[in-house]
Amino acid sequence: MAPGVPRGATIGIVTPATPPERHAEILAGIEWWEAQGYRVKLSAGALERAGDFAGTPEVRARDLQTAFADPEVAAIQCTRGGYGSAEVVPLLDFEAIGQSPKFFVGFSDITALHAALLRFTGLVTFYGPSLTSLAVRPVPSLTGERLLRVLAGETTGPVPQDPDGSQVRAIAGGRATGRLVGGCLSDVMHTFGTPWELDLDGAIFFFEEVGASPQRIDRHLLHFQQAGKLRNVAGVVIGELAGCEWDEYAGPDWPRARTLDEVLEERLGALGVPVLYGFPVGHGTTIATLPLGVDATLDADSLALTIDSPALA
Repeated sequence: MAPGVPRGATIGIVTPATPPERHAEILAGIEWWEAQGYRVKLSAGALERAGDFAGTPEVRARDLQTAFADPEVAAIQCTRGGYGSAEVVPLLDFEAIGQSPKFFVGFSDITALHAALLRFTGLVTFYGPSLTSLAVRPVPSLTGERLLRVLAGETTGPVPQDPDGSQVRAIAGGRATGRLVGGCLSDVMHTFGTPWELDLDGAIFFFEEVGASPQRIDRHLLHFQQAGKLRNVAGVVIGELAGCEWDEYAGPDWPRARTLDEVLEERLGALGVPVLYGFPVGHGTTIATLPLGVDATLDADSLALTIDSPALA
């Protein structure tokens, strides 16, 4: 993989899951890339629709495989998340992908592909904005500037925090180093039992979530505990839990006994590892692109997450 993707290079756009809701979002995202000096190449099936998905699993797998093989494409961005990425995984030729590694970015349901690419190729991938995330105007400075810096090869150092957003806080203190892995909490959970199940032993586990009540977050974390997935983690980094507070959640009227903070403290505070909550990574207004599969240091006492090893080498 090249040490960075220079301006003038081509960004390949794939849709491994749900199709975009509006064509205008695609045009706005392309416009943003072109304004930054990049070219954009839509995959053949990027705008297809087949039920809930952007084409059949075969079409979506073909587009992703083609983007990795295409010498014209320097980086690959997913159109959006949604649902369906896991269907694509068994259809991919990971040996071929491993021979042509590229910058790959997406979030939410794309977690399945992040996990599979790490498991089968060892490729570092990036949990960051989708094309439709770049359709808003103005694109939040943290979202756009962080993506461009990482794309250019500036991948080590502290992960930025949002001065205008929620403050990062420690749920449990301490310092730990490990490989940074994770994604959307429910999608990580859905890798359990698959050949691409995430290995959390000795890892700094990152997660975020959207539209889940405190009760549902608690249920997910309980499952992680009972499955033994948190037994040997080195540390936990929690991004944004957008729409997960009781006053934000529009789901069934569950008994609202515990707050989201109480759930996190009860489930994660006694693990004996550092835990930080509130990084601007997830389904919120901004998303600070985060490399996955790299060595990182979590210092909860200093409220810092630092990427130690280069993501593009």
